[in-house]
Amino acid sequence: MGKLPSAEQIFVGLPDALLIIDQNHMIAKVNPIAEHFFGQSAKHLIGDDISNQLQFDDDRLMNALTDKDAHVAARRVAVSIKGRDAGLVNFDIHTIPADQSWRMVSIAPLPADGPVAEQRRGEQDQFAVRAPDILGHEIKNPLAAIKGAAQLLDRSLDQDQRALTHMIKGEVERIAKLLDRVQSLSTKQPAKVEPVNVHSLIDRARKSIETAQNGALKIGDQFDPSLPDVLVDPDALMQVLTNLLSNAVDATRNVDKPDIQVVTRYSFGASLSVHGSEQMVRLPVEIIVRDNGPGVPAELERDIFSPFVSTKREGQGLGLALVHKLINDMNGRVRYERSGTAKHTQFVLFLPIAAQG
Repeated sequence: MGKLPSAEQIFVGLPDALLIIDQNHMIAKVNPIAEHFFGQSAKHLIGDDISNQLQFDDDRLMNALTDKDAHVAARRVAVSIKGRDAGLVNFDIHTIPADQSWRMVSIAPLPADGPVAEQRRGEQDQFAVRAPDILGHEIKNPLAAIKGAAQLLDRSLDQDQRALTHMIKGEVERIAKLLDRVQSLSTKQPAKVEPVNVHSLIDRARKSIETAQNGALKIGDQFDPSLPDVLVDPDALMQVLTNLLSNAVDATRNVDKPDIQVVTRYSFGASLSVHGSEQMVRLPVEIIVRDNGPGVPAELERDIFSPFVSTKREGQGLGLALVHKLINDMNGRVRYERSGTAKHTQFVLFLPIAAQG
């Protein structure tokens, strides 16, 4: 049996971000995982006050950073690094038994989910879809030429041969529309937000979907009538709601008793930081689109908002990516989740209230 690893080797090799802080709350030592988590080298971290690096919404956790006697363990808490959202973590801080003038901080990042993590994933997705701006321009020009050539051929063909040119024109138009949808994911125009009553938009979207189903489907609701107005782009939110309800209809198409519900409620849980500042924006208004369809396969759940990921055989995988982008543009967030034991799945929209300007 080989020699046991030293305490230093164990400290370096542990999978959580570990920091040793002194009695003045200064960072004295970090492991490589901590360097990766903070996005800074040990040289920059060591000597800095721990509360300059870590911020929590919960005052009790902030106080624990500067309380020499605090022993705190917190699970699934949102953390920021110098004002930048860093997702959800399990957090632990305690004195070192051998010398209680020193303390150890342990941070274990959790798998990406929820509004904060969706924000980070959204930034990655937007980087990934920049290419369509260039590709769309280069592809649309030859497509227009192909469609023009098919129209010219159409004039000289017999009626029974025109089915081929009609097919060419139809495919060209389909590809052009697909490119338009892909390009819309990479636009960065700011949303034109204004105070909006969410229930009026939900009613419009619901009537549109029910009319398209010729009255064969009724979408239920559980509304909180006391909700304040939200600060959103009404056209963009209408598109989001229509998209989510259409997906719910598709998901329940083979269900014996389809059940689609739209729920609104006020919550105190979600918040995000505004890009480029340390200001936090609360997202207390939630709109939930829920259905009793089979839901998203487990292996796709983490990537459901990524472009070209789809559970439909003929799906293009752009609808939910567009929903994700539109909601992010309005300083909101969207999350997919399974609804407890009710055998429902749902998409939850988190929206800012108009009072926040």
